[in-house]
Amino acid sequence: MSIKDSLIQLEEVNGYLGAGVFTPQGELLEGVADISGIHFETAGSQVHDTLLSAQSMSKEAGFGVASTIQVDTELGIVFAKCFNEGGVHFHTVLVLKNDGNVAMAKLKLKKVVEAIKAEF
Repeated sequence: MSIKDSLIQLEEVNGYLGAGVFTPQGELLEGVADISGIHFETAGSQVHDTLLSAQSMSKEAGFGVASTIQVDTELGIVFAKCFNEGGVHFHTVLVLKNDGNVAMAKLKLKKVVEAIKAEF
């Protein structure tokens, strides 16, 4: 299954607005979002930077490694999940409407990340 095929599974989540996979440097590998006024590639890169900041903060605070963040905004909910094992490193971003199914988003995101790692 390709990265694109894996991301399609996230479209099943109620409130889905978009998803993508980014390199550890913040470059979009695959994905798209249809969010009025938002350039997903740029937004995804910013979310990537936020994930890195959260990882740094969690380590410094003694919480260990942060692998997932959730950011609630006016326009929706943004999730970013880092996968970094065995030389494979990528970040998956999912955006939902504010009334989207958060629990299902988290479950699907975990499943999709596991599928995507096989593509590297």
